[in-house]
Amino acid sequence: MAARVKPKAARSQIENQSNPSSRKASDRTLSDTLVQDEKDSIDEKDSVNGIENSLAWKFLSFSQTSDLVQLTVDEVQKTLAEILQLIQYQNCMKEAVLLDYYVSGFWWAKEQNFTLQQISTFMTLLHIILENISDKHLPLLDNLKEFTKVMAKIGQSRSEKSGDVEFFTVDQAKAIINYMKISLFQHYKLYEFLFYHTPDIEILDTELEVEVSKSADPFPSLEEGLTWDIYSTYVLLQSPEESVAEVLPNLLSSWLIKILFTGRDK
Repeated sequence: MAARVKPKAARSQIENQSNPSSRKASDRTLSDTLVQDEKDSIDEKDSVNGIENSLAWKFLSFSQTSDLVQLTVDEVQKTLAEILQLIQYQNCMKEAVLLDYYVSGFWWAKEQNFTLQQISTFMTLLHIILENISDKHLPLLDNLKEFTKVMAKIGQSRSEKSGDVEFFTVDQAKAIINYMKISLFQHYKLYEFLFYHTPDIEILDTELEVEVSKSADPFPSLEEGLTWDIYSTYVLLQSPEESVAEVLPNLLSSWLIKILFTGRDK
């Protein structure tokens, strides 16, 4: 009886499970395939309908978006800093705020499981609203009106002429509106201050005069650390005359006692 041969797909699946490196390579290949399929699908729909989303691939290109979705949040920050040329974000507060604005927005869109085209469109939306503050100096109400127009344009870009589903669903549009509310519009004054006001640089200079007394003897004597009782008893020396006057009576007394008891002078 002939041996049964396992199908090629089954053999590949077993080999991938036994070989971790092959499994990782397969995952990367699958990710690249999904990205390419999405690109082909986007190109095909645009060529058939003759409609191109006016916001997609304007701020971030397709290649940049597809590369960013495969990175960690730290790698996204580093890559966006290079793309936006924010090279001083670690030292400059303005560049740090701008980079955080775009990194937070991109990561939020990724967590919402947006497609590559939706992520690119959302990033362009972030750029437009922020540009209205930095370049056009629009007040809050005017910028809210512009935001409403852009959201309406995104919803109509796929539905009016092609009859296709809306580019963003109703739930996605609500999520975007809520995100823009808590991330930018609630802090509008801070962003205005960031772009409109240059912080004053104050240099504080204070002159201090320090006078140091110079001692004749750099090393103080050890006697200065003694109490007067110890010093007067053991250290303070008496004059030779005082010493003889104290010692001589004692010597004479001892000599006389010796003569009286021994009867002779030794």
